[in-house]
Amino acid sequence: MRKAVALAALLGILGSVAFAGYPEKPVEIVAWASPGGGSDVMCRTFAKALETVGFPQPLYVVNKPGGSGAVGMTYVQGKPADGYTILGVTNNLIFTPLTTPGFQYSFRDFEPILMFGYDPKYIVVASNSRYQTIEDLVNFAKAHPGEVKVGTFGPGSDDHVVGMQLAQVAGVEFNFIPFDSGGEILASLLGGHIDAQVAELSEVKGQLDAGAVRILAVATAERVRTLPDVPTLKEKGWDVALPKFRGFMVKKGTPAEVVQILIDWAVKAVQSDVFQAYLEAQHLEPALVVGPDFTKILVDYEAAVKDVLQALGQ
Repeated sequence: MRKAVALAALLGILGSVAFAGYPEKPVEIVAWASPGGGSDVMCRTFAKALETVGFPQPLYVVNKPGGSGAVGMTYVQGKPADGYTILGVTNNLIFTPLTTPGFQYSFRDFEPILMFGYDPKYIVVASNSRYQTIEDLVNFAKAHPGEVKVGTFGPGSDDHVVGMQLAQVAGVEFNFIPFDSGGEILASLLGGHIDAQVAELSEVKGQLDAGAVRILAVATAERVRTLPDVPTLKEKGWDVALPKFRGFMVKKGTPAEVVQILIDWAVKAVQSDVFQAYLEAQHLEPALVVGPDFTKILVDYEAAVKDVLQALGQ
């Protein structure tokens, strides 16, 4: 028994020594978007922020676009679970496995480092719209099933799911119109071809500042700091809160000691001036959640989205 205890203690010491030097080589940060895309900018800013707080090894961003994040997830899963490959994630981490037949990975195959914030989803109308409030929009839709046209990125997208959730809990029927880009949706809204859209602030900020659009509500649990006068759908009686989360993860099986080292560095990075400026410029809401608490958010998110996707026939 004494020998076993001594051996366990020795292995524990050796394990600590083995990870004491991490990181000992350059670290790769994987963006599942093309250069210039939202995920790419997120990952490059994170790398720059890590550098500014003194991360001891070079960091480089690798772009693995395709399959709504599937290519990036698969690439990371093909790497060793050693903490030298970090994946930048958004809610495609949940959506893609649920909507891609045969895809073998999910968020459960990754170890969370942290979530640093989220993109709120807003219900937007043109400034000359008949709908002055979110109640106006919902009440009209209730009285005229299928007549209110709502622009989204298409079936199964996060903005479509937000719209579907609102329709379900409010007991109304929207006519969802799919588009290929946020610019197309906004142009259609301003042209009077659709009645509303579900959008992130960065997609409509210019027109909001110009007075061309009006925001009726936001799909978050609480009002956001950027637009504190905008009510939440939840406070209006419709429990819809599905923002786009943003964060970083590593492959499942990465040693706990390495994960903790990454968490410590990541927290410093996202609290840096460089990263805070990025949050401000991208109109993101800060929300620092680390380790298992991030996993809990993912579990709840998957449960909510799965119900809606099944209703959509995905």
